Amino acid sequence: MAATNDYVLPRLNTLPYLDKPIVYFAAGAAVMEVLGPTELAARLPAYLFTLATAALLFWWTRKRIGEEEAFVTAIAYLAMPLTVAFARIVIFDSALTLFIVLAIIAFFEAVETKDKRWTIAAWAAIALGVLTKGPVAIALPLLTAIPFAIWRKSFRMLWSFLGLLLFIAIIAPWVWAVSQEVPDFLHYVLVTETAARLATDELKRTGPPWYFLPYLVGGALPWSIVALASWREWRTRNPLVVFVLLWILVPLVFFSISQSKRPQYILPLMPPIAVLIGWSWRSSLRFRAAAAATAAIGILLLVAVNVPQLVDRIQAPLAGAATTTGLALGAIFAAGGAVAAVTKRRDLALIALSLPVIAIPVVANPLMNAIGERRSTRTLAATITPHVGPRTPVIGVEAFAGSLAFYLRRPIVLATDDASELTSNYILRRYDRIAGSEASPVKRMSWLDENLTSCCEKRIYIARVKDPEHQQLLLSRGAQVIATGTHHIAYVWDGRKP
Repeated sequence: MAATNDYVLPRLNTLPYLDKPIVYFAAGAAVMEVLGPTELAARLPAYLFTLATAALLFWWTRKRIGEEEAFVTAIAYLAMPLTVAFARIVIFDSALTLFIVLAIIAFFEAVETKDKRWTIAAWAAIALGVLTKGPVAIALPLLTAIPFAIWRKSFRMLWSFLGLLLFIAIIAPWVWAVSQEVPDFLHYVLVTETAARLATDELKRTGPPWYFLPYLVGGALPWSIVALASWREWRTRNPLVVFVLLWILVPLVFFSISQSKRPQYILPLMPPIAVLIGWSWRSSLRFRAAAAATAAIGILLLVAVNVPQLVDRIQAPLAGAATTTGLALGAIFAAGGAVAAVTKRRDLALIALSLPVIAIPVVANPLMNAIGERRSTRTLAATITPHVGPRTPVIGVEAFAGSLAFYLRRPIVLATDDASELTSNYILRRYDRIAGSEASPVKRMSWLDENLTSCCEKRIYIARVKDPEHQQLLLSRGAQVIATGTHHIAYVWDGRKP
């Protein structure tokens, strides 16, 4: 988008990418307009959306509970492992979480204040959520708000003619513009990406009904333990507490019965857990259980990095970084848990429980860099770049990595039997049509044979490390290895017949 200034149709390797809508892509492109196509620019939107969500929680809890509780809520949210993880990943869920939180809070305010302006704001937020990740942004706020509104006898506060008009006004221009370029867009979104994802295992993302429970508890550590230890304080008819509990439980049931399951789906459930912590702050908040859990995690890490059988299972390039990271995090978690367990000051306990999670990105940076180096194609691309001219085609032989196209600043021609390498449900289902177009970067495997026998153009070929058949084919046609990565091997062919 930043390169073409086309902020309407998302594209993957120049092909229409309709698996997700526009907002997150546009945010990343806008940052790249300023900072250039860098890793920082790619990751920055997720981080900013996360901070915006924390700011929104702070504003709301200060309004509804108090200033000190607002600080606690924001800190608890930012010090959750799931929050930390998805603030660093180039993925849609941090943006979706912001818009869902805004919609849910607006519905609560509409019900409690009987002010329709909040209803209008809720539907505007839902529209932005739909433009971020689709109809799930409608389901989560309404599933939370409807039972609460019925309980408060204010169901009509969830609906607004002006809100519906604003919802349509936000969504319709983009839907119309994309439909002009891709006529079957709405059918794909409503049937494949929504109905099939929820009701069938067609997308191969299934899991047991209890799939999300470990992620809910582990993703919100140590605050999930604090919340569970304070369960007696939930037994109240306080509207805020009832609403927050619905916010956790109803979407959890919704996702659990859905056929599509991924850990990031429950990121919007981290904010209500943080609100529970803030609400309980001035009452008999129980830190002891959380302190014990935090210390236990630290002790387990310290023990694990000293068990040879466990360390030996880690691949050699990562073992050193993993051991160092495990020792550091183990010490920090153990110390944080110990301080939280013995202190009688709630503010000190808050700091002691927050710091271990907040320290993860810093302390684990060597390990993350080592893992990133193995998974990323950055080094491979740097080795390939001197061999690539302005018109040199880069051809993947049943091999594609989005990061390689990113670092090489060019699309990759892909020879494939089904286009599954692009990991796009939309492209996969339209393989025959796409591969049949002469201008398409996706080619049938029969095209590769013709390409390898034609001259006289220099080419770069990419094959998978675990594909000896095509490696041998490229070598037999005169291609030479120029770079080897963890998952891919790059070859150069000088354009002369062998």
